[in-house]
Amino acid sequence: MKIVAIGGSPRMKGNSTSLMRIAVDAAVGRGATAEFFYPRKMKIAGCLACDGCKRTPDSVCVQKDDMHAVFAAVKACDVLLLASPVYFYGLSSWVKEVVDRFYALIPPAAPDGQGEPEPRVAPGKGFYLITTQQEASPFYGYQILSTVAYGLTWIGMECRGELIGTSLDGPKDWERRDDLQQAARRLIAV
Repeated sequence: MKIVAIGGSPRMKGNSTSLMRIAVDAAVGRGATAEFFYPRKMKIAGCLACDGCKRTPDSVCVQKDDMHAVFAAVKACDVLLLASPVYFYGLSSWVKEVVDRFYALIPPAAPDGQGEPEPRVAPGKGFYLITTQQEASPFYGYQILSTVAYGLTWIGMECRGELIGTSLDGPKDWERRDDLQQAARRLIAV
């Protein structure tokens, strides 16, 4: 199993990134391979809504940035893991730009207007989501999950699991949360 992990925090040792690493390390220990992306360290622009990626079945995103490496990795992976702190009740801007740019992976309508378009991402892939937040209620994490799940169904991915970390006030609170560490280790089925 090949995992693509995208860490959406500006903190490389913060709650969401650390739980993501624990989840992936555990899956690698069970035989998976992994590739990591940290949008904060990459040049990724927001979607231009130009529909250049929809001109023909072979069209790709017109922007020339690091997102093309993410596109290639997602096409080659078995599962995607997104991790993000909850910022203003949504995904962080770093991972949100990546998710918005997944629009380029939605195939254009069939050229003749008949039948199903050829998928750009092979069917059968799944995704996992990790969110971390200060609030005790998991509501905002689940709200993000529903948005991401609906969006990723457009490229043929289904949700395989989530970890909604709550009551995390400081950037290293995950260290004192054995429950979250254990949940992260079990998150990705290999």
